[in-house]
Amino acid sequence: MDLDNLLSRLGVKELYPTQRAIIDGGLLSSGNFVLAAPTASGKTLAAEMVINEELGKGGKVLYLVPLRALAYEKYEEFSQVFGEWRVRISIGDYDSSEEPLRKYDLIVMTYEKFDSVQRHRSPWLSKISLLILDEVHYVGDPYRGPTLEMAVSKFMYDNMEARRVALSATITNLEEVATWLDARPIRVDWRPVPLRVGMYFGGVIVYPDGSTEALPGDGVLPLVKRSLESGGQAIVFYNRRLDAVSWAEKLASKLGISGRKLEDLSEDINLSAYGSSRLVERLASVVRRGVAFHHAGLPFELRKVVERAFKKGDIKVITATPTLAAGVNLPARTVVISSYMRFDRKAGRMVPISVMEFWQMVGRAGRPRYDRYGEAFVVVGSDRDAKRVFKRYLSSDPEPITSSLYDISQLRNHVLALISSQGYMDREDLYEIFQRTLLFIQGGRRLLERSLPYVLSSLEREGFLTSEGTGYRATPVGKRVSELYVDPSSAYLMIQSMDELVRRFRAATELELPVLHLLAMLPDMPRISMQRGKRTLLEGVLEELEMLLPPEESPISSFSELLQITKAALALSMWISGQSEGDIEEKLGIEPGDLRGLAETGGWLCYAYSEIVRLLGGDDVSDWLRKLSSRIRHGVVEEMLPLVSLKGVGRVRARILYEAGYRTVKDIALATPEELEKLPGIGKMLSRELIEQARSTDNAGPSD
Repeated sequence: MDLDNLLSRLGVKELYPTQRAIIDGGLLSSGNFVLAAPTASGKTLAAEMVINEELGKGGKVLYLVPLRALAYEKYEEFSQVFGEWRVRISIGDYDSSEEPLRKYDLIVMTYEKFDSVQRHRSPWLSKISLLILDEVHYVGDPYRGPTLEMAVSKFMYDNMEARRVALSATITNLEEVATWLDARPIRVDWRPVPLRVGMYFGGVIVYPDGSTEALPGDGVLPLVKRSLESGGQAIVFYNRRLDAVSWAEKLASKLGISGRKLEDLSEDINLSAYGSSRLVERLASVVRRGVAFHHAGLPFELRKVVERAFKKGDIKVITATPTLAAGVNLPARTVVISSYMRFDRKAGRMVPISVMEFWQMVGRAGRPRYDRYGEAFVVVGSDRDAKRVFKRYLSSDPEPITSSLYDISQLRNHVLALISSQGYMDREDLYEIFQRTLLFIQGGRRLLERSLPYVLSSLEREGFLTSEGTGYRATPVGKRVSELYVDPSSAYLMIQSMDELVRRFRAATELELPVLHLLAMLPDMPRISMQRGKRTLLEGVLEELEMLLPPEESPISSFSELLQITKAALALSMWISGQSEGDIEEKLGIEPGDLRGLAETGGWLCYAYSEIVRLLGGDDVSDWLRKLSSRIRHGVVEEMLPLVSLKGVGRVRARILYEAGYRTVKDIALATPEELEKLPGIGKMLSRELIEQARSTDNAGPSD
């Protein structure tokens, strides 16, 4: 469709300056550019205009984002906008070349998934004619940045003809980022909704121009009430999850919001799916009163429930950790930052949040088409703090984006991936690819010459690479480790533990908890924080545990870290034994969202472990690890694995079916819909779907 049809479909009557800049610059159908503009200034529509042109020419578009939540949001949006083309999202399974994606016109991916597809040398990548990099400022993130940087740099090396479009909030060193991408820098400072920023303390709002507004009270409550009384909504940011939850409860008790929709929404938060989790119960309670909290401890699906209800206007206030500011598009009339200070574990003290993070939060203020203006307030304790905030955040540019690829562990990962995907790579070819990185632009060849020789020698010493002539080749295990998308350091620990693993397996000794403990200590595994009152329990578990690797051969640096690892292992052990998320939360203090994250990562690492063990000659042990991986992913005992293989059956329904006597797929194939629909949580439609699946899987007909 042409541009006019696209704009008509989207209900756009007038273009914003961000979109005009693309047209006026002649960049709609050709050329690379980096567009840096404030939140809600129309960057997505600018990208959609370019996508529309490319699809109209028969091109293939890849749209990359840093977060899964953003990937879902963009996929849903693009499916509506570009319905006549084939649109697909791909964010899962890292051990796949995703060949079916060759049939699609517009693909949404995370940067990590993009990196993994490149490692598998997927042929369809050469067909990409337009690459869009959303939230490209994440290249400076110490965790996600190196993957973004290397994946994009590798793609540019292999596909220089493909167009590159990058989108971001304000970037101080925009020209430097544009140089990396060989793109034209475009900076737009315009916002569709004017923004007012103020400091609040002592019952007074102070604005940058020196004007003031009396607002009796203190803390966040007066600011939230002020927004709601004028028909707005508010997002209040807290630096700790506990504060976000407790303040949601305080605000819910003070604001007096109610309604039938909120009652229904609260009831829809299905407690049974999480085993009466205390956290989920608290969410249901505040939602009933028009307030919600939002942080990573909540399961993904409940965070989506909160986001949708806020967008509809049913929920009036969200208390959140700063991760919300970096995630989905969720604007509000009013944004309140409860404190500009945060505890830094490395520094061991309170430090100010970054300027970039401040503007990510503040940028959520003001809903286009709904608000004439947006308001953002920082709660401070004194006039001195107010002056400090004005100087640090309102009179300074955000920190320059700098490469994080200098981290040796990240370099090891990506150097192995590069060589593995090429088969053999000469040293100079390796340097040539790295010369296309932001790291090289900012640090020069001298930095690479200091780092790369050490990285190459360590990978060779650990058996992942072999040197040949003037270059390197990946060993079979090195290539498989790269494809499995695990850190070489994690893989090395797996290999180091293999002899002991095989010995114990064949001696039929207890292995579940030792393997879970090994998985929990791997560098790829997220760390779970310690809590008071859990130490004695964990020390008792540790006394009985026979680790696969002796502590002196492990990467554990302190007893405190050892307890954290033991806590994660115990949580996974409880999870695969079928204990509810509510029970695990109560006993260990691990919230459902964190538990799901542990299970997802743990399941993947266990699968990788099984593949490495199989490659090194332990087929029987590998089969056992593969089953354990499935149990970790699904959270079930081994006997229930056949049931969770059916679409629509998770750990809760599997237990219901199992306890009702349906213990195999054949049992379900021989059942009648009337029998199954009597079970809790099954119903008429699902009962028929399960029986149909079971019969096609088991080749079993109905009973006589």
